[in-house]
Amino acid sequence: MNYLVTEKYVKLLGRTTFKEGIRYLSYSCSGIEFEMTGCRADVVLWSDGKEWGEQFKAWMAVFINDEPAPRKRFCLREEERSYTLYESSKEETVKIRLVKYSEAAFAKVGIKLLKIQGEPPIPTAQKNLKIEFIGDSITCGYGNEGRLDIDQFTTAQENPYLAYAAQTALQLEADYQLVSWSGIGILSSWTEEGNQPNRREQLMPKLYPYTNLALKEIVGTSELWDFKQFSPDYIVIFLGTNDASYTKGYIEREAAFEAVYYQFLLMVRMFNPQAKIICVLGGMSDELYEVIENTVKSYRENEKDLMIDCFKFNLQLEADGIGTDSHPSIKTHKKMATVLVQKIQEDLKTTIY
Repeated sequence: MNYLVTEKYVKLLGRTTFKEGIRYLSYSCSGIEFEMTGCRADVVLWSDGKEWGEQFKAWMAVFINDEPAPRKRFCLREEERSYTLYESSKEETVKIRLVKYSEAAFAKVGIKLLKIQGEPPIPTAQKNLKIEFIGDSITCGYGNEGRLDIDQFTTAQENPYLAYAAQTALQLEADYQLVSWSGIGILSSWTEEGNQPNRREQLMPKLYPYTNLALKEIVGTSELWDFKQFSPDYIVIFLGTNDASYTKGYIEREAAFEAVYYQFLLMVRMFNPQAKIICVLGGMSDELYEVIENTVKSYRENEKDLMIDCFKFNLQLEADGIGTDSHPSIKTHKKMATVLVQKIQEDLKTTIY
């Protein structure tokens, strides 16, 4: 039997858009999860990968029964094709998770149909803890499977599942979603020149209220995200690394960054009144951490909002390997996840949800 990808049949992972029968995936780790009793599951996927070079095509991964590594990981090189997610010689009950590994900035993905040989699929259960991660390339897992000065960036070596965000959520047994985009900032996205802020690229305050602005040309509209669809207990904001390519220690630029960071905190709080916000920096660069720390302190005092905190990740070590374009390696991501898990676990001990 064929099934449309709706919440009747699957649990939605991350921000998605449903348009004319197609479920479009957005950010890294977005996807679907379901349970089925049967002997085979296939999915029909659409992608605009033919409009992108090999370096930027979409990649997907399939997980079975909460296994730590995907059973399958594949590139979408055709506009439309059916892929087998699971196959068995006998009827079994299994959990299947299909997730997008490549990020929103590159080739797009839509799920057109599920084809199940067996009973109708059912959504997996919601978890008690929910976390949202707002970030840049580090959160996307950019280049974490590559090597500095050896590899060029490609979505084939971008593994968000082994990045700090997904690993933190998995260790905490939490549902999670990412709002992440490589090179993005709050005041300025990544800039080589550094003389002017880079506002030609996406900035997070513009991106955050929408499901996925990158889908506008595909679905025809800029869909505002319904924040009731996912109400996180924790929101981790990992931004500032790219802004530092512009601020470069100039006092007036850091003041401008502080002002827009403060306003972004107000926005995040407006949409998520119940969430504990954790502002982090480090890994690649901690240049703006003191500014973020001061901003959080001012915000707490001015807004009388005690549900916000910050901390700094240690900078990456050469001994742990350095990924493509100086990004954290999988080993560094693992270290980052460990300390973030500890931070949230400590907070959970004193918080009742």
